[in-house]
Amino acid sequence: MRLLYTLETKFVALASVLILLSSIIANSWIINTYRDRLISDAEKQASLLAKSTAISFTNTLLYEQLDLVREGGLLDNYIQVLISDSSTSVIGITAYGDSGEVISTSDYTYYFESPPHQDLGLWRTLSEIRFTRHSNGDYFEVLAPLAIAGKRFGTLNMTFTLADEFAQLKAFRNLMFFITTGITAIGILIAFLVARTLASPIKRLVVEMHKVKGPHYVTYLDSKRADEIGELERGFVEMLNRLKSAADERERQQKALMQTEKLASVGTFVSGLAHEINNPLSGIRACLRRIIARPGDGEQTTKYAKLMDDAWLRIEQVVKGLLNFSRNKELVFQPADLNQIVMAACSLVDYRRRSQKVELQQDLATVPPVIAGDPHQLEQVFVNLLLNAIDATFADGWIRIRTRQNEDNVVAEVSDSGQGIPSDIQDKIFDPFFTTKPVGRGTGLGLSVTNTIVDEHCGRIEVLSGDTGTTFRLYFPKSSHLVEYEGAPA
Repeated sequence: MRLLYTLETKFVALASVLILLSSIIANSWIINTYRDRLISDAEKQASLLAKSTAISFTNTLLYEQLDLVREGGLLDNYIQVLISDSSTSVIGITAYGDSGEVISTSDYTYYFESPPHQDLGLWRTLSEIRFTRHSNGDYFEVLAPLAIAGKRFGTLNMTFTLADEFAQLKAFRNLMFFITTGITAIGILIAFLVARTLASPIKRLVVEMHKVKGPHYVTYLDSKRADEIGELERGFVEMLNRLKSAADERERQQKALMQTEKLASVGTFVSGLAHEINNPLSGIRACLRRIIARPGDGEQTTKYAKLMDDAWLRIEQVVKGLLNFSRNKELVFQPADLNQIVMAACSLVDYRRRSQKVELQQDLATVPPVIAGDPHQLEQVFVNLLLNAIDATFADGWIRIRTRQNEDNVVAEVSDSGQGIPSDIQDKIFDPFFTTKPVGRGTGLGLSVTNTIVDEHCGRIEVLSGDTGTTFRLYFPKSSHLVEYEGAPA
């Protein structure tokens, strides 16, 4: 059905209709012109024959009146000769006297008919050839005066058939039908080829348009045409270049916003991380003092060296987690265990959660839920959601984070027991710079960045909130890659 609405089909249909109408009009005009010429030629020949026949009849009547010709039936002989000659197209001849009586005729029934008195006035004043076309159009009559030197002998009525002319016209009409059909077919074929030629670059442009997928906006279209289609193709390429520049700029700004929000998140728990680092450092310092106080006690040195190593590993983990989270990295998709990402995010916000006396409940899938994604960006998603949940939850409240998977998706939920999100602003929470936190407590970019990252991972977010408690439910497509993770069941 779509083929009926293409530009190529419409052009061919319109051209076909125009060619067909033009052919019909031209064909009708040519045939009518040819018919008129045939009839005109027939009338000219009939006029010449009627004039010569009228002269012969007049001379015969004159000779008979002067008693120069005594043998009767001479006019009948003339008539029989003319009727029998197929080249003359004569089918009837009648000579009327000046009083309307039949002098001679090819149809003897006219002798018994009454004189046509209604035509006597016309005949008596007739001075030149007169044509009468019959209603059926198959024949016509020619009236010629029988007169000489002002003396009238009567009127000659000759009937001519147009059978030969109509036979020629029929043959000509058949010939024109085949010629018109051929010309129409050739015209439609040419219209089709022209339409195909004109539509081909447009189709190529449409194919290139379907190939273009943001944010890359790459096309291999290289137009060297000098017509309007070439301008359209070059305009399309220029538009793609502008779109690519705009997309690159938007991506750069989006990365900047993500990094800004990431650093803002670091600022919210950096004091807690400092505490997490300060406690192991204090332990290391105490161990060193005891070792210095009793340098010869090898057993004590071994014991405190092990404690200092454990404290150092704790500091290394905290600093490494902070650096990994705050580092600005390119988006790299790989098989990622969502459980590990969630646990890393929980570790980063752990001190902030404990300082606000909020309980954390984890309900993670027993089989690692694997998705295709960037672990660092996904970690930022859960850090943002957890920080928002902590800010919304009162002391002695709780936060629950769950992961599970079904046949098609991996699902993660971050729920809290804090104050809910009013229904009148739920459709705005993902807008950039929209926040309900006091000035200085938030950038308004957390949920916007979260939504952007989830979109980049072909996922979606649902928000379930009432007067108390909010749940952010995230859906990610399952990864088609199967990898083994440390601790995963064999």
